[in-house]
Amino acid sequence: MDSLLEEFPEAAEATAEKEESSDDDKPYDPEQHRAKKKELARVDHSTITYAAFRKHFYIEVPEIKAMSDAEVDEYKKSMDDIKVRGKKCPRPIKRWTQCGLSDRLLAVIEKRGYTKPFPIQAQALPAIMNGRDVIAIAKTGSGKTMGYCLPMLRHIMDQPPLANGEGPIGLILVPTRELAMQVYRETLQFTKMVGLSAVAVYGGANLKQQIAELKRGPEIVVCTPGRMIDMLTTNSGRVTNMKRVTYVVLDEADRMFDMGFAPQIDRIVGNCRPDRQTMLFSATFPSAVEKLARSVLHKPVQIVVGGISVVSNTIEQHVEVLAPEQKMGRLCEVLRHHMDEGQLLVFVDTQEACDNLFKELLKNSMPCATLHGGMGQDDRDSTISDFKSGNISLLVATSVAARGLDVKDLCLVVNYEVPNHYEDYVHRVGRTGRAGNTGTAYTFITPDEEKYAPDLVKAMEAAGQEPPDDVVCMANAYAAKRRAGELHSKDFRTSGFLTGTGIALDADAIAKQNKAKNEGRKRAMRAAGVETGDVEEEEDDNDGVTQKGGVTGPVDAVTSVAAAAAQAAKALQVQLGNAKGAAAAGAEVQKKLLADAKAASSGEGAAAAAAAAPVDPRKAALPEAVQRAMAAAAARAQEKAKEEANARLAAMKPLLPQRFTAELEINEYPQTARYKVMQRDSLQAIQEWTKVVITTKGAYYPPGRNPPPGERKLYMVIEGETEVAVKAAKKELRRTLEEHAAVAAPDDSSTNRYAKYSV
Repeated sequence: MDSLLEEFPEAAEATAEKEESSDDDKPYDPEQHRAKKKELARVDHSTITYAAFRKHFYIEVPEIKAMSDAEVDEYKKSMDDIKVRGKKCPRPIKRWTQCGLSDRLLAVIEKRGYTKPFPIQAQALPAIMNGRDVIAIAKTGSGKTMGYCLPMLRHIMDQPPLANGEGPIGLILVPTRELAMQVYRETLQFTKMVGLSAVAVYGGANLKQQIAELKRGPEIVVCTPGRMIDMLTTNSGRVTNMKRVTYVVLDEADRMFDMGFAPQIDRIVGNCRPDRQTMLFSATFPSAVEKLARSVLHKPVQIVVGGISVVSNTIEQHVEVLAPEQKMGRLCEVLRHHMDEGQLLVFVDTQEACDNLFKELLKNSMPCATLHGGMGQDDRDSTISDFKSGNISLLVATSVAARGLDVKDLCLVVNYEVPNHYEDYVHRVGRTGRAGNTGTAYTFITPDEEKYAPDLVKAMEAAGQEPPDDVVCMANAYAAKRRAGELHSKDFRTSGFLTGTGIALDADAIAKQNKAKNEGRKRAMRAAGVETGDVEEEEDDNDGVTQKGGVTGPVDAVTSVAAAAAQAAKALQVQLGNAKGAAAAGAEVQKKLLADAKAASSGEGAAAAAAAAPVDPRKAALPEAVQRAMAAAAARAQEKAKEEANARLAAMKPLLPQRFTAELEINEYPQTARYKVMQRDSLQAIQEWTKVVITTKGAYYPPGRNPPPGERKLYMVIEGETEVAVKAAKKELRRTLEEHAAVAAPDDSSTNRYAKYSV
């Protein structure tokens, strides 16, 4: 479990659900910017005796057992090309009656109109019922929820009833509130028939009511990681516990890791018994996340249906290149064309864009509703309920609705603003074309958004559709610019840091920009009656930046100097010959060289050169003046060699690789601030802007705890080719940290929410 924190430190310790997403180096004061919260302690499972439980319920029916390997392979290909990795995975089933479910559950399935299992269900059901840990990856709308819900009910029904004070048996972790409510409602349709109870635990809802529901002892809990941590620590852990949890599901697992929930998942799953059964389900599963996810499973079976991160082939994809002023007119045209076919969903990137588009649609006589993270939870629930029931036919939403929103009659999805990464696109368009139905997806992209074109081309080609020629040209043009190194300015629309089309990395421009920011902050502080002093001025011109590699000063040419000194001494000895020849040359040689004897007697280089010269027995026979002359000649050769070497290396200096590095301590900042600077989009924006590499190292240690020897608290390492770039990146990181730390200050009324209720 600790590998989650070691390999994924950028996850930090976030509790917020992601929708979109000063100048000195002293550590942040945790007492000023940290809410008082209790920490979920780790459990020593070796000191606990757990009751045995059964998780192997599957018995292969004769019809499946009689199939040959060739027939099984052919059946898998016919079921959207099911691929399985792992040893001894059961064969896929053909009918619901072959998976070992009770008659009451089969009656519910039949009542809902499911005649046969979907591909992911056909393979996941026998694997889970066989007691295996499973990683299941399938397209959006392919029935993944039923794939883990039905085996969970069979798993729970085999265990003894819950006693007073015991926690749940089944635990489902999801990344967003909307997905938590949807999974909860889906689960209720089956729990009623088997006498089990479930509860949804997520942020934004009434905490007191959720505590009361947990105290009743539900067998199933559907939760978001942050709120579940609150429940496990409230009232010293007496609200609920994980001692009875034997069945754990991570739904949309990649999204939870990407949003920074790795530490929460580590703590929650780590509090469950080690021999639990764990499942991971998602429509997208990047390889970078797969390694981390496997650390919470034991010898898992990986099931892939239709490819990893692939748009369903039941969705007709359209991508149109439009100028910004053309998008609204084209949007209204598309919406009116599909208005009579069913529900319509339009995606934008930000809350502000969502509200602005809402106003524009109303001006065009198109009634609609909005859904984004800035709305209250009651408003969000009400909007989703009205949209699903058909009271609202058009919804404008941010990516908060991109996962888990399942609307039966949703026929059209429009990406009014192009998604900023591939997985987000897959989940957005996956809101339509679900459960075998067909759907249509439109994506609008402007000419200056060519960096998103490769993802759109990839998505369409992976789904077997031909991308438009103009989009392919944009993708090829972007790839050519990238190979040529011409991408100097970046789009910060999705990063949350800067606006516009990007800023060229110029030292003077950055200095002016930073000075203007400092002056603005000073004026604001003075207006508030706060003494500014010189706190905004940089105390250290280098800002902790050090240089690695390259040439940082005069080069020590000791080796070449020693060789030159030895060569000069040898040449002089040859000229002088033996002692007899030296005496004959006497007066003329001494007169010529005595001028240098005085300087040679005080030169430090002469001693070094003399020491480096080879020892010659004839040297002792030379006159003293000649020996001093030899030393002086060696000293002159040393100085000349130094000058030549420094001149050559100074000319080579621009060609030598140079790296500047700096460190920024982030361990003591509030978790929301750490979470913000560690988000993938945030780091990518800064790295693209400044051309630096930012790495998160160390591990998070709560206040009062010190790392063991050889370890460090959480910090970030910034490396770049220029000192200006490293300084700019560090300054932007620090600004973001302090900006979000101020929001999380203890005087905020929301910081005491963890200790508000008692049980």
